[in-house]
Amino acid sequence: MADDVNPTAGENEDLIVNLDEEDNPGATQAAPSEGAKPPPVPSPSAPPAAQDGLAELNRQVNAERAERVRVTQIAQTIARERDEAIAFAQEAERRGVFTYALYTENQIKAVQDKMVALSNGAEQAMVDGDFKRAQALNLEIGRLGGNLAVLERDQAVLVQQRQNAEAQARQPRPQPQQPQQQRPAQPTDPFERALAGKSPAAQQFLRKHPELVRSDGTIKRAALDAHERALDEGHQADSAGYFDYIERSIMAQTPQNGGNPPPRGNPTLSGAAPVARGAGPGGGGGVGAGGTFTMTPKMRRLAEEQGVEPREWARNYVRLLNEGRITPIT
Repeated sequence: MADDVNPTAGENEDLIVNLDEEDNPGATQAAPSEGAKPPPVPSPSAPPAAQDGLAELNRQVNAERAERVRVTQIAQTIARERDEAIAFAQEAERRGVFTYALYTENQIKAVQDKMVALSNGAEQAMVDGDFKRAQALNLEIGRLGGNLAVLERDQAVLVQQRQNAEAQARQPRPQPQQPQQQRPAQPTDPFERALAGKSPAAQQFLRKHPELVRSDGTIKRAALDAHERALDEGHQADSAGYFDYIERSIMAQTPQNGGNPPPRGNPTLSGAAPVARGAGPGGGGGVGAGGTFTMTPKMRRLAEEQGVEPREWARNYVRLLNEGRITPIT
């Protein structure tokens, strides 16, 4: 081997290397001589192959396609549910029921159909001898039975609410109450209180004859009786003839006793019991010769009760009798 390799060659001698001989890892490499080039520096890693970039692009494209498919499916689901909701509402409106009532009715029908299917399956499982499956189906039927009871209760409540609403709609609505008008304050003066609520003509008449009003603000009986007689005679209330008749009637019933106020009690002669006309002097109560007048005991008693002197009472009696406003007293 000395001919093939000369490791001890000098600086100016040629170095012969045997290429067929394997490197000896234990051999000591000769130190590079001065002026020799350094070993080459390793270059950075090479860029990925073109196939890797194409695979990444395909992966992104597939992911984008999958996302578009998912979004399209969601949009289709939303559109289908919207169409179903619209159709559901239209059906409820056509049948005249609430939407929730129709939903409850459909749920009840779905549960009933499912219970029938499970019952048939349990029966078939018993025939096949699959008791475990039959027991599981019976448990599911029991659970659906509980749900069915709740749905039927809700349906009954909805039916009751609808019936109450229809009954309430048939009832007449109450009219809004009109605000009560505030009544004017009553006057404190009794005379003004008597004038309150009467026509202007009646107020003027009472102001002309204040003696017709009592101290408590009420109208005296004489004026009320004269009012009734005026209506019986055919006079229209609050007319000129009506007030003239009342005035003449009251003046005729007022005793002429020197201008003194009439005594308490009924000053009218109409309180006496009326009898038939035509009582002559011989029958009592008639006017005799020379202007004499014969008073019967009854007449004297009436004059005493009214607090009027017999002569004055007789004068008023004769005058009213002549006017035809009273009937003779026997």
